[in-house]
Amino acid sequence: HGSMFARAAVSTAARRFPQRGLACRALRRWRLAQPGRRVHTGVCVASTSFSDDIRGYDRTASSTSNNNTTNPTRPNSGVTVSIPHLTALLLDLNNEGQHIIRAVVAKGDLVVLDKNKKNDKHGTTELDAQTEADRRVEAHVLRALRSFCPDLVVVAEESYENPTAVIQETDTFDDLTHLNKSVLAPFPSGKNAVVPKSYFSQRAMTMDSERSSHDSSISSSKPPLDWPPHLLDEIDTSRVVVFVDPLDGTNEFAGGARECVTSLMGVAVDGTPVVGIIGQPFFENPDDANTRLGRIVWGGRGLGIFGLDVTPRHLTDDSVELSPKQLTCCINRATKDDRLDQVIADLNLDVLHKVSATGFHFLLLLEGKADCALLLRPGTKKWDSCPGEALLRACGGSVTDAAGRLYDYGNAKYALNKSGLVSTRDARRHFQLVSAARGVAMRNERHNEVLSEVPNTFSYYPLNVSDKSIRNSITPSVIMADAGSTVTKYHTVTESTRTQKATAPPGGWRALTVDVGGCLLTPKEKVVDTYMRVAKSIHGLDTARVTETKILSAIRSGFKKPVPHGNPEGIRYVGDGRSFWRGVVFDAMGGELTDYELEKALNLLYEHYEKPTSWHVAPGAKEAFQLLRKEGIAVAVVSNWDTRLPTLLRACGFDESHFSHVVVSAEVLSDKPEARIFEIAMERINQSIIREGGGNTITASQVLHVGDSTVNDVDGALKAGFGGALLWNSTPKTGAAFDFAEIAEAILQSRRV
Repeated sequence: HGSMFARAAVSTAARRFPQRGLACRALRRWRLAQPGRRVHTGVCVASTSFSDDIRGYDRTASSTSNNNTTNPTRPNSGVTVSIPHLTALLLDLNNEGQHIIRAVVAKGDLVVLDKNKKNDKHGTTELDAQTEADRRVEAHVLRALRSFCPDLVVVAEESYENPTAVIQETDTFDDLTHLNKSVLAPFPSGKNAVVPKSYFSQRAMTMDSERSSHDSSISSSKPPLDWPPHLLDEIDTSRVVVFVDPLDGTNEFAGGARECVTSLMGVAVDGTPVVGIIGQPFFENPDDANTRLGRIVWGGRGLGIFGLDVTPRHLTDDSVELSPKQLTCCINRATKDDRLDQVIADLNLDVLHKVSATGFHFLLLLEGKADCALLLRPGTKKWDSCPGEALLRACGGSVTDAAGRLYDYGNAKYALNKSGLVSTRDARRHFQLVSAARGVAMRNERHNEVLSEVPNTFSYYPLNVSDKSIRNSITPSVIMADAGSTVTKYHTVTESTRTQKATAPPGGWRALTVDVGGCLLTPKEKVVDTYMRVAKSIHGLDTARVTETKILSAIRSGFKKPVPHGNPEGIRYVGDGRSFWRGVVFDAMGGELTDYELEKALNLLYEHYEKPTSWHVAPGAKEAFQLLRKEGIAVAVVSNWDTRLPTLLRACGFDESHFSHVVVSAEVLSDKPEARIFEIAMERINQSIIREGGGNTITASQVLHVGDSTVNDVDGALKAGFGGALLWNSTPKTGAAFDFAEIAEAILQSRRV
């Protein structure tokens, strides 16, 4: 393993192709094979798509297909919102809501109403309380969000459950004498017109320096947050849903259990929770009695967790055994469910917390005070689970229904989590809980089966529930074989020969190969913005000739031109890739550069993209790869890149615990979509299996590939005979994925079926 990253290393300081190593030997072998060492400059066979190769120019989903979301027909509104601005507003509103809740308590009368009109299975009525604090906080939040963006879809508990209730246009809060009105910020004056008031909201709007410099409301004194690139550009409101529970744990609140009260806010994009906010208005810091009441815990995918010192148990920590006896559990205080009792008994769970407050459950998991939370029946709503799922998945946890399936948050109509809720801090433990829940359900079904000796395995809960908010499982693209044929080889892959299926190969997936640019790593700054900034920094360069249109045109045409003279046919990158990028940069900078200006621009661009701070790492990738490696799944990089890639990956925090191999086109002299680069990756994986005595070698049909290019990654992997391929794309659709944790869970699940 020690030489895995060094295999394609290059001396970036000398800016030259290394004189030793496999890449250099492969190039020499190729040159010696050429008659008279003449070089034939052929057209590059790799994709000519700009977004395929420039890694992150098209940051947001370009497809309108939403096959995996619960709201596939929702048309674009034409109105866009900024997720960082929306998050900042929600953070301020959460802080204000906590002050209002405490002021209502200080007034002395909660004005409790019972919303529940149903009985539990024992015939006793369960209180479903609603207080004055619930109503007034929600109305305040809805007024502010309406002022921010009237087109935004907001699913809030009280108004959802009572849609005919009138929301007051104003509330002076004059009757709340204990409320400090100075904490209440003015409502936004329009779309994205947010002036952050609290520390939390100011932090949310510390984006990258280029964007922050154009927004006077953003403090430049704080380091920028690592917002995922696809969330930095404004997003059409048709893709966004905001969930609000103004006061979670109302039953506990009405009964005087203040610690359990939380205020929940979540943001979902394309059906996936991306931001979670949990406010705890009566939290008291045990280490500082002088600290004011309340706290806010927030974060999300790619951001991490703020407001809480989250030290998640590493998925690969060998000191942590997976014995079920170690698991501590949260359950609902009012839950009466025989299945839950059986699961607790089967896994010998230690039920430390019985409280009817989902938000509080999530806090206990985040703080490490509990390992899991179980509700094996309908009960929670999307406003309960969206914030916690965003937070837990941001630190390596899992949230699914009782069968291990993900919920889809893309449709406001389906607010009830009809299929239960299982939440854990550790993905490996999650499978234990879900398997136990399904085992109990199947056991009960067999016990009740009287009409057939073989029960229907899909007739037990929750698989017997029609739940339209369940996200479809990851469905890789595969090659569609001809009828009656056992082996089919395609020289080209087209829409007619590519299809999707939900099944994995027998025994499950044994290896995952991963693309880098636009998938594992994405530029934090748009490529055109980087080029424009570099052009302006070069003294004497006529920047009037450098336009966004010219940069785009130069890069696109560069990928369509024949490969540079001296390169092997069809090989774009040799060594550090300068032979290719020099011509692209020359055209992008106006085409009339002196040698000094060209080398200056090229050097500055190379320096920028060699910095790990220039790249956004796909959220959850490191944890997912470590989990797969720990479970015996090979993980390898297959990328069209120059030989500097291993150094960059290590600088970005990757090492041998994440990848078994890094296969770079400039090293092996094969560019995707050619089959050879995929075959080399599989050969190296098998060599490691043989060397380490790891059992049977893998076949191509047992390998799953993921990347952001339809041509280079999906078609290339399928043409190489791989069992499946996923397109890395933020729009939920068949054949696509946008979460390495979800991919890892699907791979592990395929080996357990």
